[in-house]
Amino acid sequence: MAEPYPVELRARVVDAYESGAGTYAMVGRRFEVGEATVKRWVALYRREGHVEPRSKGSGPRSTISLVELEALVTRLGDATANEITVAYNKGRRGKQRVHVSSIKRALHRAGFVVKKNGSGRSNNFGPTS
Repeated sequence: MAEPYPVELRARVVDAYESGAGTYAMVGRRFEVGEATVKRWVALYRREGHVEPRSKGSGPRSTISLVELEALVTRLGDATANEITVAYNKGRRGKQRVHVSSIKRALHRAGFVVKKNGSGRSNNFGPTS
């Protein structure tokens, strides 16, 4: 995700618009930001009195237990993310099951490197040319 624009730029844009320097589009062109961005910043300033960016959003917390995941990695040894996912989901039903991408994110959070292929294979296909 891209970083937010600096607060100083946001303040200059809002000050320019509020001082009557032109329309949203004109101010946007002057500062090289979009018209909708100028509208959002002005609305934020009028509503909350500042132009600080909002904190980045996050999704729901992961239900994957890192202790259980580390135990699986230790037990399975040199396993791929798919193999770890199968082992994690064994005995789980419905919403308790997780996708391989969730396992990969949890492995990354725990500091593990995700192995892409099993048995040292680079891929399952021959040369393309």
